[in-house]
Amino acid sequence: MKVVKVDATSSTNSFLKDFVKTHSKDQMYCVVAHHQIEGRGQRGTSWVSEPGKNLTFSVFLPALKSIHIDTFKLSALVAMAIKNVLVKYDIPKLSIKWPNDILSHQYKIGGVLIENMMTQNREGASVVGVGLNVNQDHFTGLPNASSMKLMSNTSFDLDDLLDNLLVEFEKIPGLFNSTSLKSILSTYYDSLFKYNKVTMLQFPDGTLIQGIIRGIDNYGKLVVEFDEDRLESYDIKEIQIKF
Repeated sequence: MKVVKVDATSSTNSFLKDFVKTHSKDQMYCVVAHHQIEGRGQRGTSWVSEPGKNLTFSVFLPALKSIHIDTFKLSALVAMAIKNVLVKYDIPKLSIKWPNDILSHQYKIGGVLIENMMTQNREGASVVGVGLNVNQDHFTGLPNASSMKLMSNTSFDLDDLLDNLLVEFEKIPGLFNSTSLKSILSTYYDSLFKYNKVTMLQFPDGTLIQGIIRGIDNYGKLVVEFDEDRLESYDIKEIQIKF
């Protein structure tokens, strides 16, 4: 995988999408920024990261068959790849908060933003942006945020961590094209935060309600069981899991 390092950029996803326009669409690329000025997260939120303390990078994954149909399959593979690496660094109590936030205990230490695109030969491809809190010590105004360092009392080498993450990312296209969503979900559920547990959920209007997370449907929506065995499915803009 070709790695491009930049000192500062507004968004590694935006940088990488522009980069791919003038380079081969058949190769994997990674853009990593020392300082990401306008990082983006899910639901249109921003991702704030202290310069030089964390990993903010994006990876271009080409040759993904039916990516526009199987978007969640990629999301699950990315989240599990990150978690699998962090397990090797002894980060405690790791889990994945739907769809792809990385938690340690109940604190968010990583987030993913996936943007699909079509290459010139009409194959599917994706730009996968990752923000991982590594050595940052303070998160003012973000009570649910933490870092690998805070959760393990250890500082980490950013280059070493990135290298290990990219080894796992290089496996993703092959896994995506050869593995069914059903098979991927069976592993994903082992890591899913609050799976089969009573959970507090919030709707866009602020309404809070308790439900039991029962899984993910074929469209990547969260399946929740309410009273009287009623099952409902929600996409990321329709419901939020509270910590």
